Amino acid sequence: MKKYYLIIAIVACFSANCSSQKAQSTSQNLQANEAQTNIAQDLQADQIKNAQKQKDLSLENTKWILKTVDGIEIKQSMNPAYITFNDDRVSGFSGCNSFSGTYYLSGSVLKLDGVISTMRGCIGDNPERLFFSVLHRVDGCMIVGNKLIMTQMNEEIATFGGTVNLNFNSLKLSE
Repeated sequence: MKKYYLIIAIVACFSANCSSQKAQSTSQNLQANEAQTNIAQDLQADQIKNAQKQKDLSLENTKWILKTVDGIEIKQSMNPAYITFNDDRVSGFSGCNSFSGTYYLSGSVLKLDGVISTMRGCIGDNPERLFFSVLHRVDGCMIVGNKLIMTQMNEEIATFGGTVNLNFNSLKLSE
């Protein structure tokens, strides 16, 4: 009788060990699948970033951050000067004040019109005066990769670095 109890005890221990190994195996498979999913997502994100780097950004739906004016590099701050173009409107931030107006683009010809700004008194080092001088002089532009170059009489007067700026008004939520 003791033999039977011993055999039953051995079989019970063996089955418990097999169950534990199956649970570990299942857990390891889940972890491996999760790791593969994360790697695939990272690869997809890298492919999207590379595709964005390879093609030119569009004038619209891009936030263009001011980099240089008349060859002078603009010191970047916590709130950098930028410009955006959407529909026929131009808007942005000069480093001190917000502004808006309209624009006309045909080929490489760019004209800004009716640009108005807030009139906050600003102290410290900001590129506002230089930035507004560009907005009043610009007569053309070109985009190369993620760089917007504004020109006056075919001479570079300012450069901007672009980042994708989603226009939330154009997004449609699915039901």
